Amino acid sequence: MVPNGDPLSRQQRAERYTIEAVSNALSILGAIAGRDVLALSEAAEVAGVSKSTAYRLLATLEGASLVERLPEGGYRAGLEAVRWASQLLGQLDVRTLSMPFLEQIRRDTGETVNLALLRDNRLVYVEILESPSPFRMAEVPGTSVPIHATALGKAVAVRLDPARLATVLGPEPYERFTSRTPCTWPELNARLDAVREAGFAIDMEEAAIGVACVAAAIVVRNQVVGAISISGPAARMDEKQLARFGAMAREASGRVAARL
Repeated sequence: MVPNGDPLSRQQRAERYTIEAVSNALSILGAIAGRDVLALSEAAEVAGVSKSTAYRLLATLEGASLVERLPEGGYRAGLEAVRWASQLLGQLDVRTLSMPFLEQIRRDTGETVNLALLRDNRLVYVEILESPSPFRMAEVPGTSVPIHATALGKAVAVRLDPARLATVLGPEPYERFTSRTPCTWPELNARLDAVREAGFAIDMEEAAIGVACVAAAIVVRNQVVGAISISGPAARMDEKQLARFGAMAREASGRVAARL
């Protein structure tokens, strides 16, 4: 609310709390994204600042690897900007392409279906289609997935190189959620062997009592980007059902990867 009690519109709030230097830097970054090379004079014009100020803004962006200064003059997108763009586009593509398969799995199984994607060194729920059953299992989009204690995490873990996996897992002992949670590397690695053999991962009450889950990784050009899982009450997930659901998750993940 403004002092006189009148509500602020979203645009007014944005203008009120805008940091000018950040806004100018973003204007320059946006201009660089739209062309091959941006000259210093063009950066100054885009941001509406002097050349000296534009130079400082570009130097700041360069320090973050968001822009790269060329020997012959001018600036172009830096490696970090390209990496960010690739990650965002990849996640949007995976999410969009996965939806028909997630919806089909939910129709066929009647259970909750999840999509999680790798974001730097975190595995994050990005899409959750809840079961229509009154007794169902569901997480919240945006929350992190415990790598060591979930089918999603184990499906991804077997596809990561050892150094990155160690970073994602963090130090031992890993957090314990139930009496079945693997809290050491030897415990977890033994379960990963089963994932490698089956082509999908199983979590039987490792993350929460009464919850079972199966998952398969989405692998594009030998790089794991995330995983699809099916989760539900352990009482509804016998060995035969786990195998059937695991095969469904594996097929859906493979079809998403093929489209990507």
